[in-house]
Amino acid sequence: MTIQSKPKTAALPPVYVAEADYERLSDLARVFHTPGAELLADELARAIVVGPRKAPRDFVRLGSRVTWRDETSGRTHTAEIVGPDTADIDRDRLSVISPVGAALIGLRPGATLAWAMPDGRPRAVRVESVGAAVG
Repeated sequence: MTIQSKPKTAALPPVYVAEADYERLSDLARVFHTPGAELLADELARAIVVGPRKAPRDFVRLGSRVTWRDETSGRTHTAEIVGPDTADIDRDRLSVISPVGAALIGLRPGATLAWAMPDGRPRAVRVESVGAAVG
């Protein structure tokens, strides 16, 4: 039997989820059986659910336009975080149930989240900026 251990990482950054988005995100994590949906479920389990008046304005949520750095490849990307029904990578619309989309949800600029893919490959993303959805 092979045992895979998780790499040692820094403390996990806080994850914020808007009260208005929590149920939809939970449903997506429950319905889909993908690595991204599993990561989303893990992130939701530790999320700080915030109401509209207490929410920081600059965290990644559904509809956010986010710029992040893939710490594994060194590349910077920008996309809108959307549900799987409207995802289209050619239009820079990244599904929240993709591994990267799930990792980004709830993070604020400067936060980094590292995780391991099912095949053991390490991944990490760092949020550079968060803005409102573009048209």
